[in-house]
Amino acid sequence: MSGMTLSDLRAILAIADKGSFRGAAKALEIAVSSLSHQVANVEKRVGVRLFNRTTRSVSLSEAGEALVRHIRPALGQIDAALEAVDHLRATSMG
Repeated sequence: MSGMTLSDLRAILAIADKGSFRGAAKALEIAVSSLSHQVANVEKRVGVRLFNRTTRSVSLSEAGEALVRHIRPALGQIDAALEAVDHLRATSMG
């Protein structure tokens, strides 16, 4: 995974879903500059651009599309597992 964290993967999906760094940063409750640095670092580690950027738009590159296609279901499963654990924690305490 080239050292990518869950936070990195969530950031990539947020940008893909929102279509902008600003919208993704707002959804993730982080600064746009932090998100931009995070993605630049990920791209440097993997050695490929994940997003095509212009001053007015952001779109997934071919590599970005492939990555998102694979990580979206995996992150969905991780979120479901965490929700199940949270539910069990809540019911065992009550």
